[in-house]
Order: sequence, then C-alpha cells, then structure tokens
Amino acid sequence: MRSRNLVSQHAAINRQLPGASFLRSLKRSVGAALLGSSILLAGCETGEAPGLGQAGYVGGFFGGVASDEPNASLAAREVLTVGGSAADAAVSLAFALGVTMPGRAGLGAHGACLVHDANLGLTEALDFLPPQSPNVKPGSPAMPTFARGMAALHARYGRLAWGGLITPAEQLARLGHRASRATRNDLEEKWRRIAADPIARAALGTANGTVPDGITKWQQVELASVMGQIRFRGAGAMHSGTLLRAIHESYEALGAGFTLEEFQNYVPVWRRPLSVAAGNHRAYVLPPPFAGGVPLGQTLGLMLDTQGGSFADDPETSAAFLKTMVSGLVDREDWSKAADMTPEQQDALLEPERLAAVAANRRGPSQPIPGLPPIDSGSTGFVVVDREGLAVACTIGLVGGAGLGQMPRGLGFFPARQPPPDYWGGPLIIANDRTFQFHLAAAGDTGAAGMGALLSSTLRAFRDGVSLEAALKEPRLTFAPSVGVIVESGAPEAYGKGGASLGIPVRQTATLGRINMAYCPSGLPVEPEDRRCAAATDPRGDGLSALVN
Repeated sequence: MRSRNLVSQHAAINRQLPGASFLRSLKRSVGAALLGSSILLAGCETGEAPGLGQAGYVGGFFGGVASDEPNASLAAREVLTVGGSAADAAVSLAFALGVTMPGRAGLGAHGACLVHDANLGLTEALDFLPPQSPNVKPGSPAMPTFARGMAALHARYGRLAWGGLITPAEQLARLGHRASRATRNDLEEKWRRIAADPIARAALGTANGTVPDGITKWQQVELASVMGQIRFRGAGAMHSGTLLRAIHESYEALGAGFTLEEFQNYVPVWRRPLSVAAGNHRAYVLPPPFAGGVPLGQTLGLMLDTQGGSFADDPETSAAFLKTMVSGLVDREDWSKAADMTPEQQDALLEPERLAAVAANRRGPSQPIPGLPPIDSGSTGFVVVDREGLAVACTIGLVGGAGLGQMPRGLGFFPARQPPPDYWGGPLIIANDRTFQFHLAAAGDTGAAGMGALLSSTLRAFRDGVSLEAALKEPRLTFAPSVGVIVESGAPEAYGKGGASLGIPVRQTATLGRINMAYCPSGLPVEPEDRRCAAATDPRGDGLSALVN
C-alpha cells in the first residue's frame, strides 16, 4: 500500500530565525524606493558577507514567484533574495495584494493555500475560510480571516521576522506608489460599483473621484494605519483591543452575523490534502469541506491518462475534457451528501477504483451548483517556490468584485461576502511520490472559470510538455452547470464542437480565468547543473513572474 503523506501531529514547524536585519534593511531602503530597489546592507558597510535577511544573502537561484500584480510579485522576490522561505515571500506578497488589488484581496479577504515541503516530504492545506453558522448568511459580510491565515502560514513555515514581511505593503499604502496597469485595469472593471460608495471612492480614487492614473503617487493612508498595527502587534491586532471593536462594529452595521467573541477567537485550520496519482508524482488538491478539490483531482487524474494534445486539434479532445469535468461534478453530488467523511473515505474519492466509476458516468449534473460562479469570482491566486523546494500556492478573494462594495470608515479595506458552504477555490501542487521533490504549483480564480483554466493549462504543461507561456496563452473552455460549456472568444471551432457533440449549450466569453504557475521539470531541490524551472503569469492579465536560474 502506498504510504500516505499525512499531516504530522507535532507542534508547529518553526523555521523562524532572527530577522531583525531584514526589517531594518527594508526600513532603510524605503526612502530611496519601494520594492525592487537595492536594500542597504549592514554587511556591506563592514565588509562582512551578507547575513540572513540582507540583500546578497542568496546568490544565483532564489526560487520563483508569479502573481496577478507586479508590485506584489516584487515584494515576494525581494524576500526570496534575502533568504526568506517561500512562506515568508507568500505572506509579503499576499499583504501587498491587499494594497495593489483591493477589489480582489485585502485584510477583509479569506481563502486557502497548499504548502509542500520537499525536505520534510510533507504537504498540507491551510483553510482560512470564514466559519459557517446559522447566523451568517451567504452574501453577508464575512469574518475577515486573511491576517490570521497568513500568520498561521508564517508561524509554521516562516524564517524571517513577521514585521519585515508586512513593511513593503504598509509602505506601498503609506508612502504611495504609481498604480500598475494590473491595478488600474482591475479597478476600472469594478469602478462603477466602488465609486458608488463615498468612503471607498475617497480611499481609492483620485481627487476627481477616478481610478488612479498610474502617474501620480497613489496613497491609502487608512489602510496603512491598520497594516502598521498588524506589523507591530502581529495578526492578533485585528482580534483584540480597539481595532477588534472597530472592525466588529463596522461589520455589524453592514449586517454581519458573527459575534465579537467568534471573531476574537477565530483560528485557521491546517488540513490534510487529498492527492491523485500523476505518473510517478502525486497531484495534491484541497480536501472536503472545500468543494472544488475532489472534482479537480478526479478530472486531472483521468485526463493525465489520456492522449495529449491541444483542444484545437480535434473536437474529441475537448469533448473528453468536458465529459470528465461533468463526471466529476456529478460524482460530487453523490459524495457531498455524506455528513462527515473519514480520512480513508476522502482518500477513496481519488483512488483508481473511484476514478474508473467516474469515467463510466453517463449523467449530467441535476442542478446548478451554489458557489460555482461561471466567470469572475472576485479572487486571485499566486504561487511561490524557494530554492529548497518549499512551495506555496494560494487562492484568496472577496467573493464578487470588491466584496460588499462598501468600505467601513477608517479601515481602508473591503469586507468580503460570506462564501456559500461550497467553496470552489482550487490551488494545485504536484510533487514526486518517492523523492518528494516539488514539480508544479498553480493557483488562480475560484469557480468554473478558474477550474477550467487551471486544468487545461496544467495538462498542456505537465502532460504534454508545452512551455508555461504557451500553455497559459492557449484558448480555454470550461463547464458550469448553470450555463453550460463556456469557450473563450476566438477559440478554434474544435472547442465549441466538443461541447456541442455532448448536447451541451455552448456560450462564449472574452476571457476565462487567470492562472499563475511555477513548474520545475527537474524537480526541486536539485543540483544546480540539473535545474530546469520556469514561472509564468496569465497573459489575460498584467501580472509578473520572477525566477532566476
């Protein structure tokens, strides 16, 4: 029997080393420039070799990062180059996204991460979704769980001091920065809704009430103040004292159903992920109660055994892909009715016997699936990997563009909407089953768009050997029970014919999902001369990937 990659029961893994030099160097560099400028070194002044947390500590390959926004990617890159772990870099990136992509991320967000540690041979899932309760209705203000989620990631896998990881985001907001094209385009899409709220318009807009122009510096002073407290006091600052009361009172006024005590005592959950065979590797996905992990794993497991090729080559290729997606969603209707599943029952959902039964399905979903939005779900995904083979893939979001669309006074961030019980986030990590070396990480939008985009891009890169850039550039299609087959405009005819051959309505959309990926065919860690790695962002957006071989 194959050995399970179980979540260990030991105390939290603590890789954190003294990182005061990192915080000092970031503070000293802020006056010259934000992310991407050289960090001033205490080591350079004395002629000593740079230490952990100082620029120049890592020479050559430092890892890779890909996200939907360049400033956030640069924050993560800076952390990797001074010796931070992938978890450190992910924390810094995620907080920076709260400044640069406020309509998709932020202190009001929630989400999930997959983490793979090649050295420990351990893969875990971090669940920081807001709790479900009878008093909290879908669509109401969701408990802001993001900060404690990132604190849990840092406590378990971080190496540098917490405060220095938050500083880049705080300074982006406090000192201001020129909004990137990614920021401006995302705000433009949501601006009518954002501008309808006077507080949000004043916090995010120009003096004329318009989207930042990318020329003048864009400041978010109220958000910087909250981030300053989190930097100094830790993520617990949001769950204690005056900030706790201010947040809860603001959310309560907007109709939130959670109590002050529930917010104060919230703790993220580390879960054991599920995995499916991928040749000599395992593909790891989120476990129940996450709704998207099992269908993602089933579809990927079945499609990896099929003949490769582009959807443009033959309608049968796209038809097989869609049929497998539909079968996984139908199977979910069966297993999701079970109350509580044991770990063994969860594992069985991705074993060969279950996959064979899924492949034999001939039914379609009996009803639309709550929580499976067909297109934009107001979320974003990112991936980070370090040179030691620690990989982090996360999806965070607000459920709908700009969450509630209302910004509480004095806080500087949007509350997310309470997600339905079925959460369709889908980060993915692939690692070797024997050596535990990292191979691939992917994350992006939630919902049907994100699932179809992640599946198609992963299959083309991992199964077919297409470059990441080419895999992400190819047209996409997906299946949503409430809509049917959705195909990107301009896709070859074979895409639509595949759905039509199954008797499913076919509709078109301009773009379908955004995915960020990192892929090391050689595995990580590995000897430098054997290393082959790439990171890439989705060309449908204006993000940034960074990787040095």
